[in-house]
Amino acid sequence: MPWPDTVTPEEDKVIAELKKRLSGEMSPKLLEDETVFYRFCKARDFKIDDAESMLRKHIAWRKEYGVDTILTDYTPLEVFKYSGSSFVCFDKEDCLIRYADISHIDVKGIFNAIRKIDFIRYCIFMAEGDMQLMREHSIKIGKPVTQIVLIYNFGDFSLAQATHKKTLESCILFTKMFQENYPERVKTLYHINASIYYTGLMAILKTVMATPLLEKLRCFGTEGWKEDLLKTNDAKVLPAFLGGKRTDPDGNPLCKTFINHPEKIPEEYFLINIEKKLSKDPAAKKVTVAGRSKEEITFEVDQLGSYLEWEFEMKNWEHDINFAVYFKEESTDKFKPVELVSKKKIDTCFSPEKSTLKCKIQGLYTIVFDNSYSWMTPKEIYYKSRLRGPNDDDNVKCT
Repeated sequence: MPWPDTVTPEEDKVIAELKKRLSGEMSPKLLEDETVFYRFCKARDFKIDDAESMLRKHIAWRKEYGVDTILTDYTPLEVFKYSGSSFVCFDKEDCLIRYADISHIDVKGIFNAIRKIDFIRYCIFMAEGDMQLMREHSIKIGKPVTQIVLIYNFGDFSLAQATHKKTLESCILFTKMFQENYPERVKTLYHINASIYYTGLMAILKTVMATPLLEKLRCFGTEGWKEDLLKTNDAKVLPAFLGGKRTDPDGNPLCKTFINHPEKIPEEYFLINIEKKLSKDPAAKKVTVAGRSKEEITFEVDQLGSYLEWEFEMKNWEHDINFAVYFKEESTDKFKPVELVSKKKIDTCFSPEKSTLKCKIQGLYTIVFDNSYSWMTPKEIYYKSRLRGPNDDDNVKCT
C-alpha cells in the first residue's frame, strides 16, 4: 500500500495532482518508490504548490549527485570504516534501525581525511543503501517497509566536539539534506546518553530541523532508553549494548561482527590541509555569488600565447561552487561561448583552486563562478586572476 489509510479524499486528490504534474519528469528509479508522492505532499501539509517545489528540488538534487546509480557507481573512501554507523536490524513493526556512535567519532581525523563532497556522497550512499534494504525486506515479508529508526549515541560527547566548527557544519548539512530529500522516512529519532554538551549542539540543530522531525525526537540521558527500545524490538535481534540479548559468537556485547564502532583515524588517510590565506591577501578580491546566480570575470586577449591565471578559495568549508572558463571570438551575440575548462563543482576545504590556461586564439576569455544550482545559499569567494603576456611577466592585466 503506497500510503496510510488515514489519507483523506482531499489529500488523495493532492497526491494525484502532484503525480500528474511531475511523474513525466522523474526517473524510472525514483518512480519505483510508490510512497514518493504521498511523502512529499505530507511533508508540505498537502499544499500542492509547496509539495511540487520540494519534489522538483529533490529531482534536481538526485541528478546532481547521481543518486539513481550511486550504489553501483560510487565506492566510499576506506576512511569511512572508522566513522561508526551501522544497520542493526528490523524492529517488530518492520522498520529499519540504524545506529551511530556520535560521541566517539574522531572528528579531527575525519575532517582531515575527507572533503565536503566525500561526506555528501557517503551520506547519500548510506541512505540509499537503507532504502535498498527496506525494498528487499518489503519483498521478503510481503508488505511495504518505508520508515527508519535512527539511534544516535552521545555518551561521551565532549565540549571540543560540540564546538568543533566542521562538526557543527556537517551536522547541519546532513540534517537539512536528509529531511529535504527523504521526508517522512523517519519513524523515531533516538538521542541516547545525552549530556550537557549535547544540549549546546541541539540548540543549533533545532534551528534547522523541521517540525515533523523534531516531533519524532526521543531524547534520553543514561537511563530509560534501553527499556524504550525493547518495547518495539525483539531482544533476540537487538544488540546487548543497546539493551537486547544479541552478542557476537564469542559473547562480545558490542557486536563488533556487524556493528561499526568508531576508531581513531590513522594519519595515513589525512589530506594536506592548507590554511586559508587568500582572505588575508590584500591583492585578492572578494565576490559573493547569490543563490541561483553566477558571477563572471572577462579578459580581452589580443596577444596570442598569453596566459590566463586564476586562484580562488571558498570562505566556508561546507560550500562549493561550479567553476568554468569560456571563450568567445568576438564581443557579439552571434557567437556562442566555447567551454575551455569544463564546468565542475569545486570545494577548497584543503587547498585553493589554482591553474593557468594558455590563450591560443584572440578574443574574450571568461571565468565563471556559477551558483545557479543553489536555491538560497550565497557563496563567498576570495580570488585572484590576471592575464599574463606571452613573453613578459610584467605585461599583465589584473582584476
